[in-house]
Amino acid sequence: MKLRKIAVAMALCVVMTACGTGAGDTPQGQGTVTDAAVSENVSGEETDPVQDVTDETGDPQDQGDSADAGQTDAADTEADTQNGTDGAQDGTDDAQNGTDTDPEPAEAEELTFITDAGTTTLNGYTVKPIPDNAAFEYIGGMGAGINLGNAFDASDCTWLTDELEYESAWCKAKTVPAYIDSLCNEGFNLIRIPVSWHNHVDKDYKISEQWLARVTEVVDYCLDKDMYVIINIHHDVDKDYFYPDSAHAENTLKYTETVWKQIAENFRDRSDRLIFECINEPRLKGTDNEWWFPSENAEVLDAYKTLMDANQCFVDTVRATGGNNADRYLMVCGYCHIPSSTVSNNFDIPSDTADNKIIVSVHSYRPYDFAGDKDGKTAFGEPEKRENKQVFSSLYDRYVANGIPVIIGEYGCTDKKNAEDRLHYYEFMGECSALYSIPIIAWDNNAFNNTSSPQAETFGLIDRATGNVKLQELVDAITATYVK
Repeated sequence: MKLRKIAVAMALCVVMTACGTGAGDTPQGQGTVTDAAVSENVSGEETDPVQDVTDETGDPQDQGDSADAGQTDAADTEADTQNGTDGAQDGTDDAQNGTDTDPEPAEAEELTFITDAGTTTLNGYTVKPIPDNAAFEYIGGMGAGINLGNAFDASDCTWLTDELEYESAWCKAKTVPAYIDSLCNEGFNLIRIPVSWHNHVDKDYKISEQWLARVTEVVDYCLDKDMYVIINIHHDVDKDYFYPDSAHAENTLKYTETVWKQIAENFRDRSDRLIFECINEPRLKGTDNEWWFPSENAEVLDAYKTLMDANQCFVDTVRATGGNNADRYLMVCGYCHIPSSTVSNNFDIPSDTADNKIIVSVHSYRPYDFAGDKDGKTAFGEPEKRENKQVFSSLYDRYVANGIPVIIGEYGCTDKKNAEDRLHYYEFMGECSALYSIPIIAWDNNAFNNTSSPQAETFGLIDRATGNVKLQELVDAITATYVK
């Protein structure tokens, strides 16, 4: 069924088309494998029977907060709820995670909702009510999203002598206008451009002029096509740069402030279609807790405090540069971009001088044995659907229902020669994105499986060097219209 990607646009009557006609115009790891109360009753809402479970055991790298495949079957019967939210334990993982199951609304003022959403159904489910505020009008114009993965995020390529060769060191291609044109022609209107900076700074963290200039060139390619663009600090989680623990907090804050000040000043006058994202998958790199979120672990809690301080430093630094940065949309994440860590009470939205301009970011490659492990399962069935739906449900309950926008900045599944199941996965993720008004951005690392056996880290969709679509059926599923 060819339906729309983001329900927000439907409800807000925002036109969501390919590049150049979207709403919101104003003066936009080495392949990472990560998972990474409303005031008005709206008739027609369902109670989601899917229950979340603790992330204490976890799966590697953001895929880690696994939901129990044996949980209640996805009957998902329709029922009105007093608060218009999904009944998934108020967006928390489970009592074992030590999280509050009744988060306070982010806004003191009464929220109103676009009630048309509650009367629109998708495969038997009622589309969740959409907050009626400027932030959801803004994300409503985004449409389908894709990552420019393994390009500017390539890092520690010690064999290179020219830093500009980093762009093609992992993905084997330079980013060309023909590729961006192809994205627009296929219906993509949102691109995330991960950037690693630490190989391009001096001892004082001053960014190389030629590296910043090349990043700017590609960002401007996309902005000139009226795309929404996200740039970040990516593979810089290291004790010499950004490392979220109290022992390295001083240097982490220095790196955050110094690098973001330069980036923000460089892009100060770009339109509001450009979004800044603080950091990618901040975690205790090299430890037993690198890819897990044991919520009561003292080291992880210590890391969370440093991360919250870094998020606040990021917001304050960007705002201080003025211009369009004074009220630019900014993205922040929880520990390692793991959804369960982000809906836990450890996560706080940074204070901000701009009104509701913070977007919460998570990653989701779920379940990992399907999405990331080449030796894992190849089938995408009901248990896998329930686990993914629970991610959306918990994020909706904690943030969307309280007027705070959320973006899943990375998702995807590696090529195990399971084309039909991959298609079902991308279709289902599109449906969930529409149901819960959460934009999603597919990971594309320009790596393709040209063998007859399963391969890890093969998330490629469109050839980076030419713009030719390699997997048309998957691209069509990603860019499809899921709600009319």
